[in-house]
Amino acid sequence: MTTPNEHDHGERGHEVHGHRHVASSLVPVLVGALGIGIGFLLERLGVRWYWAAFLAAAAVAGYPVAREGIEALLAGAGAGINLLTSVAGAGALALGQWSEAAAVLTLFSVGQYLEDRASDRARKSIRDLMDLSPRTARLKRGEDLVEIPSSEVEPGDLVMVFPGERISADGNVVSGESTVDEAPITGESVPVDKSPGDQVYAGSINGEGALEVLSTRTAEDTTLSRIVAMVEGAQYKKAKSQRLVDAFARYWTPGMMVLSLAVAFVVPVVIGAPFRPWVYKGLTVLIVSCPCSLVISTPVTVVAAIARAARNGVLIKGGVHLEDLGRVGAVAFDKTGTLTHGRVTVEEVVPAEGSSAAEVLRLAASVEARSEHPLARAILTEATKRGVAYEAGEHFVSIRGKGAKARVQGHNVHVGNATLLREADIQVAGALEDRAAALRQRGQTVVYAGTGNAATGLIGLSDTVREESVKALGSLEKSGVWVTMLTGDEEATARAVAGRIGLSSYRAGLLPGDKQNAIADLRKKYQVVAMVGDGINDAPSLAAANVGIAMGRGSDVALETADVALLTNDLAKVPWSIGLGRRARVLIAQNVGLSVALKLAALLLVLGGILPLWLAVLADSGAAVVVTLNGLRVLGYK
Repeated sequence: MTTPNEHDHGERGHEVHGHRHVASSLVPVLVGALGIGIGFLLERLGVRWYWAAFLAAAAVAGYPVAREGIEALLAGAGAGINLLTSVAGAGALALGQWSEAAAVLTLFSVGQYLEDRASDRARKSIRDLMDLSPRTARLKRGEDLVEIPSSEVEPGDLVMVFPGERISADGNVVSGESTVDEAPITGESVPVDKSPGDQVYAGSINGEGALEVLSTRTAEDTTLSRIVAMVEGAQYKKAKSQRLVDAFARYWTPGMMVLSLAVAFVVPVVIGAPFRPWVYKGLTVLIVSCPCSLVISTPVTVVAAIARAARNGVLIKGGVHLEDLGRVGAVAFDKTGTLTHGRVTVEEVVPAEGSSAAEVLRLAASVEARSEHPLARAILTEATKRGVAYEAGEHFVSIRGKGAKARVQGHNVHVGNATLLREADIQVAGALEDRAAALRQRGQTVVYAGTGNAATGLIGLSDTVREESVKALGSLEKSGVWVTMLTGDEEATARAVAGRIGLSSYRAGLLPGDKQNAIADLRKKYQVVAMVGDGINDAPSLAAANVGIAMGRGSDVALETADVALLTNDLAKVPWSIGLGRRARVLIAQNVGLSVALKLAALLLVLGGILPLWLAVLADSGAAVVVTLNGLRVLGYK
């Protein structure tokens, strides 16, 4: 039967195992049903040419089926259910089974129509994403407003968005204040306040205020366009179970065709029986042996689940990642920017004896002026706020996991953790060490500044924990998933943050390579491991995990690097995504099990002479409709 996974055979986009959407119209169904009704009426009245009504019904209902089956065979897609059903119908006509032939082809058309309508729900979820972007945009050119197709918006255009309208371009607000409903794009349930400087997305809905937006992307490159492209592309990255089923179908179908020929012609020769009943059984074997419902059992669920996730602001980049989400046994979280907001601020500046807070900030800011690290930006912000003058140091060197060094006014200055100063033979006074220990106990990160052979002082920085961290991690643990935190921070800081969010497992002081090793250790113990990070600094560990989950509000890195991208920094989406993966795996298992059981039962009934041809068609079509409807239940996942 049909399937939403319509790319399996390259350019034959609407074809799967030789089967296409031939049931786009009710005409074959209605004409076939009318012909069968007239045929039975004429037969009951004793009209000798009653068979003509059955023949007409078979011809009208069977023509599109036979056409698609032959086209698929000539295109190299193999003998699919269309061709097998056509052969069965023709065989029934040849045997003089007029009503049987009409019933076979009409019932098949009914099954196709029902399945097509059901599976269209999954395709509609993707089409709905495409329809989010408005067709036109209102550009501000001087004092005039010009309406153009939204596809023609270019970076640098000024787009006016009035209250209640959908935003037509990705960009930044340059004037106006409003609230924007970003749920269609990011899944964010609460409207977000927007003011000059804030980012907005095409397809989101403006609230009560007018906004003037400076476009930053072309229509083809908006976050919405990328989401649609990724969801469409994800359909064609097959899940492991789907690849297994497809491999099975490649051998099953020809094997069953040989069996049907043997039943039709070999068995009667061997046992000396009449050919007619065994040819009939062989035709019935053709129908029930097609692995159609089995083949669509996985892709229909995968496509529906990926579409459902996209509507909730979660991009799952393929069926294999969806299945892996459903098998996750452990989740590792990065700390900064993931469990915390990533907005580090300076809490305290502690000078050594003979120094001053301004001198500590001056040295630290001069070294960090060329750094992009969050701690560096916090130090620069604090120096500016306090009016401390600094200059960018020369010969800047970033030392991963430890800090940085530079030459400031002729002196070598080191800014970083205790390990960095120790390796540079810079001594830290006992009083400073005691103060540092106290700050770490409160969950602050300590950065030393040192020059010559002595530390000038230290800076205590902290990052606030996300409010939803406790609930999200609790949901994961309640569902049986092991949760841990991986961070480059010192032990005391990591312990303080873990205590605040109720996390018993964490590993501190990790360099990027150490995080990769930690993921490898978790995989040995839990088999399938997910890593959650910001998609920028955590790329190595995201790649090392079975499922890399990147957080970020539509950032390029978050969209491009990970297996799963969360379009908002909402940790609740992590347990939700794992739950969706589990639900999809359950439905896939149900569909595969049901399909196999029905096929085996139908084959036994056919060989036992119990299952007639028309009922075999009904069973096959019914199975395909049932697995399609069952798979689409994932669209309602909450």
